[in-house]
Amino acid sequence: MVSHSAKIAPRPRRSDLSVRSAFTLIELLVVIAIIAILAAILFPVFAQARESARKTACLSNTKQLGTATMLYVQDYDETFPCNAWDANVGARVFIGTADNDAGRDMVSITQWMWRIQPYLKSRQVLRCPSDPNPKHSRMGYSADPNNTWGIPTPISYGHNQHLLGYGGLENDRSAPDWARDYPVRSMAAVPTPASTYMYADGGRDYMEAWWINDLRAANYRRVYNANPPGGGARQDTTEPWASRFKNDNSKRHQGGQNVTYADGHSKWRRGEQITSGDNWVDNDKKGSEGLVLREY
Repeated sequence: MVSHSAKIAPRPRRSDLSVRSAFTLIELLVVIAIIAILAAILFPVFAQARESARKTACLSNTKQLGTATMLYVQDYDETFPCNAWDANVGARVFIGTADNDAGRDMVSITQWMWRIQPYLKSRQVLRCPSDPNPKHSRMGYSADPNNTWGIPTPISYGHNQHLLGYGGLENDRSAPDWARDYPVRSMAAVPTPASTYMYADGGRDYMEAWWINDLRAANYRRVYNANPPGGGARQDTTEPWASRFKNDNSKRHQGGQNVTYADGHSKWRRGEQITSGDNWVDNDKKGSEGLVLREY
């Protein structure tokens, strides 16, 4: 039996419910401001995490290049892969039908990547995920079958011309003197392979001591559409190079590049740590590593 003395609470009015469940404008603005602050803090963190993953993927690429080269060296009497001076003959002997974007045969002097390709089994290894343009002309990319200096595949890594020279020069008296300074090299010809650069993230396909800045700032040409100055560290005070070099965007991976050494190992190096190995070019910095073949 229900007691008549019990009081039944009145039901809240519809207007009371709507007022209690709503946000005020100030509360909404505070929430939006908090979200904006968190986004401003987290977005750079996410960007760094993404670039860190790309740097790791690129390091894997350079390690594969080093391993493939060491396998090649073992199979070819401890001789490093080289480029062919006589492209009209060498390209067809060593490349055959080039697997390029144009889908046709191509004669090319630059052949080191095709010589180690049987050990790689992939062209994707030649592309760095942080390279904004693997088809950049300074990397040698070309789909023109008449361009003997063209590289018929997108590529992000330059090779040490002091180490991977040219074959067939002894049979071609027309070769210029500068080319004769870069002959085929054997492992025995490299005094310190663990300190000699072989491949690296680069702004151009051929790495030479004078053009060391293309290695120290691999994305410089991509970002600024300009050539970095030659002469390595001796140009550090030249503008606009000096200011642009301090910008990490001119490098490829968080202020540095991935480098493969002549013994096959790879590691990340800050742009400021990279030297040519030539004291005159490096302004007597006496770096412990570099491109030229000498005792460090």
